[in-house]
Amino acid sequence: MTDNKQEIIAEFGKCPACGSTRRFAESVAEEQRGKGLMGQDLPVGVWEFAGPLFDPRLVSKMLVGSKVPTIRVTIDACLDCGTIYAVRLERGEVPLGAVVARPPKGQPPGFVPPEIAR
Repeated sequence: MTDNKQEIIAEFGKCPACGSTRRFAESVAEEQRGKGLMGQDLPVGVWEFAGPLFDPRLVSKMLVGSKVPTIRVTIDACLDCGTIYAVRLERGEVPLGAVVARPPKGQPPGFVPPEIAR
């Protein structure tokens, strides 16, 4: 994991409930790709969860520039049975400067995606 790139940990090509490979967001993306409006290599889902993993109570003890691990989970829905499932798991890291080091009291830290933090 260098240059803030995400590493693909796992990809799931089939619905865990029915085994279908047909996914909702992916089907819409394919239509857009057919029109030339979306790149072939862009992973898609109906939802993404992403962010840094660190203890905000201890961030003040970390040096600016320290690497902070990040995770991203891409979620989609099966077109055949409607099951919502993870289709891609990724991890990476960003320098501490890309993460808001001192959020307002009681608020979780903010996050700047790695591709913007460069």
